[in-house]
Amino acid sequence: MATLPVVRPPTNDTEERLLDAALTLFAEKGYEAASVREIIEAAGVTRPVLYYYCASKEDLFKRLVHWKHDKAYRELGRIAKEAAGWADRLRAIMRGSFAFCAADPRVPRLMFQTAYGPSIPGISEFMAELGGLRFGIVRRVMQDGIAAGEVRGRAASSLALIFCCLMDQHLNVYSRMPNPRACLTAELADDLVNVFLHGVAAGTPPSPPSRNRRPQLQGPLQAVVGQSRAASRRPK
Repeated sequence: MATLPVVRPPTNDTEERLLDAALTLFAEKGYEAASVREIIEAAGVTRPVLYYYCASKEDLFKRLVHWKHDKAYRELGRIAKEAAGWADRLRAIMRGSFAFCAADPRVPRLMFQTAYGPSIPGISEFMAELGGLRFGIVRRVMQDGIAAGEVRGRAASSLALIFCCLMDQHLNVYSRMPNPRACLTAELADDLVNVFLHGVAAGTPPSPPSRNRRPQLQGPLQAVVGQSRAASRRPK
C-alpha cells in the first residue's frame, strides 16, 4: 500500500491564504471549474506569487489536499491500531472521520466533488491513491476481526467497502448541511457502527438457509411441481 509523502505545511500567512482560497473554490465549483484567476483574486495575491509556491494548478490542488489530509490520515492509522478491540477500532475510525470533516466541511465537499465528478488526468489518480490509504486502514481492521473470529465473512475488502460506504454517504450528505458539526456527532458515529455490526432488524438474526436444502414451495406451484415429479417417475 502507498504511504503518505512528507509535505511541508504552509510557511507563512500568504501561502496559507492561497491554499485556503483554493480549498473554498475547489469545494464549491470543482477542480476544473475553479480558475487560477478566481483563486488568486480570492487570496489577494498575484499570479507570480501563486507560481512561487506551486508549480501549477494541479500542484496547488495536491498541495492543499496533502495539507488537510496528511496529519488526519496518520492520526486515523494510529487510533485504529491503539484502540482495544475490533469494534472499538471501527468506532475510533468513524468518530475520527466525522470529527475531521465536521471541523472543516469544505474538505469532504472537495473530496466528494472530485471523486464523483468526471475523470481528470493527474487528479483522479491522485485522489484514488489517497482514498486507497484510508480504505487500507479499514481493510486491515476487518482482516484482524476475521482472524480473531469476531466477524462473520471471509472477504475483508467487501466488509471494508460496506463500512466505508456507510460512513462516506453520511459525510457527503451532512457536510453540505447548514451546520455539519451538529450532524456529524460521535453519537451518530457509534450508531452507524452498531448498524454495521448488528444490522437494523430487531431480535436475533435468522440463520441463513442451508445450501443443500431445497426451498419450500407452497400453493399451486407446489401442486404443479409435485405432479411433474410424479409423472417423471412413471414407467415408460
